Order: sequence, then C-alpha cells, then structure tokens
Amino acid sequence: MEGNRLNLPSLDKLKELEKSARVDGSGIEFGSLLGLWKFNSVWKQGSDSEDSISSTLLQVLSASLELRKDTQNPEEEKFTIANAIKFGLLTLRFSGYANLERKQPLLPFCFDCIQIKLASLTILNRSLPAPDQKKRPFFALIAIDQNGKWLSARGKGGGLALWVKDK
Repeated sequence: MEGNRLNLPSLDKLKELEKSARVDGSGIEFGSLLGLWKFNSVWKQGSDSEDSISSTLLQVLSASLELRKDTQNPEEEKFTIANAIKFGLLTLRFSGYANLERKQPLLPFCFDCIQIKLASLTILNRSLPAPDQKKRPFFALIAIDQNGKWLSARGKGGGLALWVKDK
C-alpha cells in the first residue's frame, strides 16, 4: 500500500526546520498535537547519525507520548500528558500536565504520577513531587507534518526526537 507509507524527514531536513522554527515559529498549534504519538527515532545532541540502539529499544518498548485536552480546565489550552513504555504485559506510565509557551513553541510539562500495570492490574500508582517551575522538562517543538502524520521536537537535554501519529 504505497499511499499508507510515511515520508519521514531526514536529519538534515529536521535541522533546517528547527532553524526556521527558532526564528519564525513552527506554526504548531494546540489542536494539532492532540492524540497518541508513537516514538520513531532519536538523535543524541551533537550527533549526525540516529542513535539506532535507543531508537530500536524505544520502538520495541512501544514508547509513546499522549497529549489530550485537560478536561479539568476546558476554557484553557492545557494538556494532560503521558509517556509510556510497554514490555509484554508490563506498562510503565508517567502522567501529568503540559502547556504551550512562546512561538516556537515550547511544551513544558510536569509528571505528577507514575503507574505500573501488569495487563489491567495496577501494581503501583504513586504521586510524584512537582519540580521547581524553572526546572521543568520541556520539548522545543520543531515541526509537524502538514497531514499530522509525524512530529519532531528537541528535549531539554538536547536530544532530537521524531514521533509518528498512532492510527
């Protein structure tokens, strides 16, 4: 099925998009981020080649980023955020809140809960302490495919990530 194949950007294209986003903004808006994003690729800071070990491991572990509208504050454009990995029946999930800032934009977030599940059985469900506002992790959003099929961002630690929208 040729029509279903993704045309993912190269690292050079992502760097070009990143330069443009820093100057002119990415144009990424709240609604375009909503959904479940599956991890695809990662590049370490300063590297010109994909970190194939980390990328493969995160793909095998079905790493995902989920962004939903925060229903507790429906008048505001705020997200609930979750990062999860799965290993067989075991799921490790961090959840919390996020929002968009600036024109690039940044997506600062805070995880306030960790959950471990075995199939549908919750083994652990703990609250996490909130980090200082200035120490929150974030993604600097670079670009999103015009059809919403992929999303790229650089994390606070400098790594570059590429996600694909889950069907």
